[in-house]
Amino acid sequence: MDAPRDGRLIDATPEDLMERYVDGSAPAFDALYRRLAPKLYAYLLRLTQDRARAEDLLQVTFTKVHRARSSYIRGAPLLPWVLAIARRSFFDERRAAKSRTEDLSNDGTLPEPAPSDEPVPPELSVALERALASLPEAYREAITLTKITGLSVAEAAEVLGATRTAVKLRVHRGYNLLRERLEHFNRAP
Repeated sequence: MDAPRDGRLIDATPEDLMERYVDGSAPAFDALYRRLAPKLYAYLLRLTQDRARAEDLLQVTFTKVHRARSSYIRGAPLLPWVLAIARRSFFDERRAAKSRTEDLSNDGTLPEPAPSDEPVPPELSVALERALASLPEAYREAITLTKITGLSVAEAAEVLGATRTAVKLRVHRGYNLLRERLEHFNRAP
């Protein structure tokens, strides 16, 4: 089957439109946008629960589709490919929103919290030990090596036979679990 002419884009499948767009047809992209935007917007709205964010992510997604058009495999189903791009765009945006910015002190270092003169309450210390012991072994080891023993991430990675990234990930996930398990100590009595 021959690809439809620009005048017959309305009858074309999304895959046909994408192939024509890859070949340089701007009208094919316009038709593709009109065809896919409602489905993508609905999907992104379910992910974000926010109309403005969904609209922004829709534009980001189509920008990424434009940039990645040469990697589209002709004849492959288009919607799953575009939905994967939209999903990654959502997670990229969410990750960026979670990243913290730190204000540097005048000498260019990160400010450290002031040491506390108050001792840790015994019940918190016991709860922390129990929570740490209840973690999966990989998380517990990574936290123990880096935060209690004081090894660098590289040194802990060498000890554990893991990559630095894996150690960082284990520490991060372990901290999240510890935070959940110790949450009741943060509540006011």
